[in-house]
This record gives sequence, structure tokens and C-alpha cells, in this order.
Amino acid sequence: MKRGSPITWEQVRVGLLILLALGILSAAVFLVGNTGNVFGSRYQLATLVRSAAGLVPGASVQLAGQTVGQVDRIELIPPDLRTDDGNAVEIWMAIDEDVREQIRTDSRAQVRTQGLLGDKLIDIEPGSAAARVLVDGDTIPSSTSVDYDALIAEGAGAVGELLEITEDLSELTSGLLEGEGSLGRLITDDALYLRVVSLAANLDSVLSVAASPEAPLMQMLTDDSLYASVRAAADAMEEIIGSVADGEGTLGRLIGSDSLYAALIGSVRTTDSLLTRLAAGQGSAGQLLTDDALYEELLKTVTDLNALLAAIRDDPERYVPPVSIF
Repeated sequence: MKRGSPITWEQVRVGLLILLALGILSAAVFLVGNTGNVFGSRYQLATLVRSAAGLVPGASVQLAGQTVGQVDRIELIPPDLRTDDGNAVEIWMAIDEDVREQIRTDSRAQVRTQGLLGDKLIDIEPGSAAARVLVDGDTIPSSTSVDYDALIAEGAGAVGELLEITEDLSELTSGLLEGEGSLGRLITDDALYLRVVSLAANLDSVLSVAASPEAPLMQMLTDDSLYASVRAAADAMEEIIGSVADGEGTLGRLIGSDSLYAALIGSVRTTDSLLTRLAAGQGSAGQLLTDDALYEELLKTVTDLNALLAAIRDDPERYVPPVSIF
């Protein structure tokens, strides 16, 4: 029987290197498992959201910013099983048993982005001590998450509107610089500029003259006698108003005495009574206002009188009787 070839030292070294690499790999897997708690005990919790866009199974689940599990599966809720809140996606999460006491019925789960453009993850808000601890299979209420896609879309729309406004302003500015319209003419017309400069010079000249000490306006502003006169007039007016308020003089008596008010009230009542009687047709004046027959007779009398006066003007001799002295 032929014996095999002996094992060389090179083959032994290769085998030792392979065993060492396998040992390092096993230690790394063990350390990574302990760090991420991959091999630890976990329990299942669910949350319902409107949309899980960008979220994939295996995504990180965090509790107050600390990784405590991962997304197990994402399922669509059948239309006939959806509630009125509009949630259409059910997300199942594998959570470490070590943090079970932190997640309670008043906790909230939210789909958010790690950073502005990072991966999607589930962030859970710790519950309070008064709430019940969630057990395996329970559902965590969800809170509305920030939709960065919608924000970016709104930002793009705002940028588009800003560009349109900028273009309109550019066109308007170009038109003004070319002298279009009344405002453009005001900006580009040199004659208007010269007129404004001339007006400013004239105004400065007028103000210089008015500001001189000999000018009447400055004398009125700086003369103490004018202030004294105005002050005296104000004091006199204040004295007159005070005397009127104290009931002095005819005007003061009219303002302070109740007799004028009583007289006015009496006059108003008398006038109201007279108007009431007239409206009721009492007296001659009331009958004139309310009796149609009397009105017709009066109108006929006035008409006949006008006819008689016209006839007298036309033939006055007819209505003058003959007068005989002898």
C-alpha cells in the first residue's frame, strides 16, 4: 500500500490562518450581536400609519433616540378593515425585551428620517408611569410625521413663484429704465430732474428769507408778546367757560337752570298734543287737513274767485255800478 505524501509546514500555516480567521469572524459576529442585541429576546409591537414611504423591513426602531429593535414586516391594511383615521399601513416591529417597561399605552410611534436625507426609521416616545405597559401583539398609537417630500414640493413651488416675481420685477425695471410709462419718464427725463433741482433751489431761497430774523414769520415765532397775547386769550376763555359752568350770566343760567329744560319739555308736549288733534281732524284746521269734501269746496271757491278776478280785470266797467249825484 502506497503511503500519502507528508504534510508540509506551508500547509500547516495555511490551516492555522484559516482557523484564526474563523475565530475572529465568530468573535466579531458575537460582539455585533451583543451590541445590536440581535440575539436577545424580543417581542412584537405594531403601529398604524397613513404611509410608510421609504421605510423597509430591517429599518431601525429607536426609543428616545436609542436603537431598541428593527422593523419586522410592513403590511397593507385591507380597505374593509381600515378605520376612519385613514391609516392604511400596519408596521410590525421587533422590540428588545429590556425596554418593555418604557413602552406604554400613552407612547407614540412616528416614522421619521434620520437627518434630512437619511434612511427612514421608527421613533418611539417613552410612556408615563401611570399608563399600562404594552405586551406582545399590542398596537402603539402613531403620531403624524413630517413629510419631507411635501415640504420639498412646497419649497419648489415657492421658488417657482419667486422666480416669476423676479422675472416680473426684471421686466418692470427694464421698462422703467427705457422710459416706459409715467414713472419711467420721471426716472429718465433730464428736464424733470432740472425742474426738481430748480424747485429745490427756489424752496431753499424762500426758506432762507423766511428764516431770517427780520422776516414776519420769524418775528411771530420769536416774539414773546405773541405768546403772551395767546396765553391771555386762553386764560380769558377759561375764565368765561368757568363762569358759565358756575351758572353766572344769562348763558350760565340757561345751561344750569332746569326751568329752560322744563319749558322746552312743555312746549314739545303742547306741540305733540296739537299735532295729534290735527291728525284726528279736530277743530277747523283738523277738518281742513282730513275732510275731503271741505277740501273740494275750498278748492271750488278758490277757482271761482280766480275766475271772478279774471273777469274783473278783463271788463272792470261791467262790475262798477253807475253813480248819479243828481
